[in-house]
Amino acid sequence: WTDVVTPVLAMLRAFVAIALVALAAAATVSEDKCRMPAQSLYPPAANRTIRWVTIDMDKAPQDRWTDVVTPLSKQIAAMIDNVVDLLPEKLRTELMGLIDKHAENICSFFPQPYGDEIVGISRATGIDLGLLVLYNIAYELEGVCTSIVAQDENGEIYHARNLDFGLFFGWDKANVTWRTTELLRPLLFNAIFTSKGQELYRTTAYAGYVGLLTGMKKGGFSITVDTRFDNNLDRGLIQWLRGNHSGHFLTFTTRHAMETAANYDEALTILNNTQLIGPGYIILGGTSAGQGVVLTRAEEKSIRPNFLSARIQNGSFYVLETNYDWWVKPPFFDNRRDPAEACLNTRVGAKNVGFPSLFNVLSSRPNLNLLTTYTTLMHVATGTMEAYTQDCQWPCPPW
Repeated sequence: WTDVVTPVLAMLRAFVAIALVALAAAATVSEDKCRMPAQSLYPPAANRTIRWVTIDMDKAPQDRWTDVVTPLSKQIAAMIDNVVDLLPEKLRTELMGLIDKHAENICSFFPQPYGDEIVGISRATGIDLGLLVLYNIAYELEGVCTSIVAQDENGEIYHARNLDFGLFFGWDKANVTWRTTELLRPLLFNAIFTSKGQELYRTTAYAGYVGLLTGMKKGGFSITVDTRFDNNLDRGLIQWLRGNHSGHFLTFTTRHAMETAANYDEALTILNNTQLIGPGYIILGGTSAGQGVVLTRAEEKSIRPNFLSARIQNGSFYVLETNYDWWVKPPFFDNRRDPAEACLNTRVGAKNVGFPSLFNVLSSRPNLNLLTTYTTLMHVATGTMEAYTQDCQWPCPPW
């Protein structure tokens, strides 16, 4: 079956590349200026607060997510079906035939307990296991985000992020929205993971997805993940599907770090050294002054880590990551970095770092765009975490 993997993923990669070129041609060039509103948008309306649930890690892995996913079975299925239906017919037929045939084997090779959790979600929702496997590896291939770790003038560390998802997956011309993005928002929840009645960590997540995209351990560290695109985007996934399981999925790795590391330094060691299936950006924040870093991950190692402590020595107070290597100028058709930096430098400053200012930066276009599903704000030292849905109204940047 592995003979099918390479051409299928090559088709997917070509499809994404063609879509990117077409969309780039129609995109509005981002100007390098801050568009932060004059009046604070924080706190947002109460109806945008993302709900909280508890995940009991003392339950069997196949039962942990039942209470979360069962009421949302139809919504999860509709979102996944939307993505699959938008794939070119040949790609859809071959890819889903491959995954359906081998879904149980694929899950068995996922690091535990994540494979068993996905099997349990399939049983609870009635959604085909192959579709849930596809859902849980989707972020390895596509995602557009903004993450910030900033230090205030007292040495307090704050971590904030926007998660943007759904690019290429269905432009709704009538409503001027991305269909997948609109289907993802109702799946959002915040989770408190517990064991023996004690809190372990917190996350913002989509129902049915078991990896960690955004999370925080009180008194320990915070993690966000941004997609990185390079020429090896699908190579590691192909090798993994062919049986070489030396690499690890990005968001399973971040969840493993959240569950096993006690502090920033331990998490940094895990996230810096674990061999990954593909590229990615891991943004890590801590509790002490200077504890923050953007890890530009290749499969085997980090490339030129961007440490907050080094930035502070050079007169800055933050590290910021969108979806491009920090030492390379972002492309003209997707420059979210420069506007965000302009806001941080001219409208915030170290003396004003906090939840209100970071929320306002992330609510400024183009960091807020039609793909943005949520903003999460984290202060690890106090264990404070807030998350809000985002919905950019037209006219708004497509990404």
